Amino acid sequence: MSKKPNIVDSYHISFNTYLIEPIIHEDGIYSRVYDKSGIIIVARKPIYIIRKSCILMGTSYRTARFLSKRFFGNEKHKIPIIISHDYGMPCVFFPLLSPTSSNNVWVGLHAIINIRRLKDSTEVTLKDGRELVLPFNYSSFCTQYVSASMLQKFGTNQRLILKNEVPT
Repeated sequence: MSKKPNIVDSYHISFNTYLIEPIIHEDGIYSRVYDKSGIIIVARKPIYIIRKSCILMGTSYRTARFLSKRFFGNEKHKIPIIISHDYGMPCVFFPLLSPTSSNNVWVGLHAIINIRRLKDSTEVTLKDGRELVLPFNYSSFCTQYVSASMLQKFGTNQRLILKNEVPT
């Protein structure tokens, strides 16, 4: 007899969040969250968790996308976003598909320690040592990873500029 997963109604993203992927559950699409403490099943779609986390951190998903589009330009669609600034560093998540796709996976930039090409997929190693095989093209994954890294660097620099401009 398999153990039934513990399902929660809400979850918000932090640096403890590594990856969020959609799963089909009895009554719809839920999220499997790979977290520092293990795997959590959330009775919400990944985009819902992203949107609510932005709000909890004092912004909105729309604003996060707007800021990313200002950096990358309007033609980029699968843009990474900054969820929050914790510990003086941006918490950046990037989508592997269109954010509106029901199959989209969101990855925390801070959580990845290795990326490896497999035949038709990508293996990622999370910072806790877990290895996940994601059914996404390696080149596409790397492009998203690099974009997220650029946004993180930009966000960090913007914070430093603002910090230095504030009169003491």
